[in-house]
Amino acid sequence: MLLVALALALDLVPREAGHRTIAATVSTGGRTVSPAEFTAALLDCAKYPLSATYMGVQALVECKTLAPANNGTAVIYQRTGGNALVAERHWVAQVRVKEQTDTRAVVEWDLVKHTIENGKVTAGPYASVVQAHPSAVFTPYTTGSWVLDNVAGTVTYTVTSDPGGSLPGFMTTQGAVMAFPMEVLRVRWGIEG
Repeated sequence: MLLVALALALDLVPREAGHRTIAATVSTGGRTVSPAEFTAALLDCAKYPLSATYMGVQALVECKTLAPANNGTAVIYQRTGGNALVAERHWVAQVRVKEQTDTRAVVEWDLVKHTIENGKVTAGPYASVVQAHPSAVFTPYTTGSWVLDNVAGTVTYTVTSDPGGSLPGFMTTQGAVMAFPMEVLRVRWGIEG
């Protein structure tokens, strides 16, 4: 059965070219992950592990579900760690199940549109959540997907992003971006990247 999620009535930042894309495909190591369990886990960010680090920086510091899963769609807030050189980043994304069959699942996310003035969120559906962390940089563009393919025995994570602030996109490393998804796979399903 193919499931196509119904979108919440939110204004999303449209997908566009010109931003850096980072992707990785890892083997499930012979493990079969239930597509229903996979999608449910990705829609419930309260259960995301906060243990991933990259070069001493916590990959994910906070994750809140702002609109719980409904018809395969949820809205989440995420905030990454920072240090003396790189500020924390944060965003609000609509996460949705694009496809779910007996052997495959595709979960995508897109940034929820907010009004940004001088690098700060001034208005939008979840502005107060973002404004609670004024030192964090609001990521102006992020979109991506998780693809579970039990037939191929793989999970693919893809993100296209503009980190915002003074950090140019080309300086975003694969290791930094992949620390969190690799930790999710390890903690939730015992899949080592």
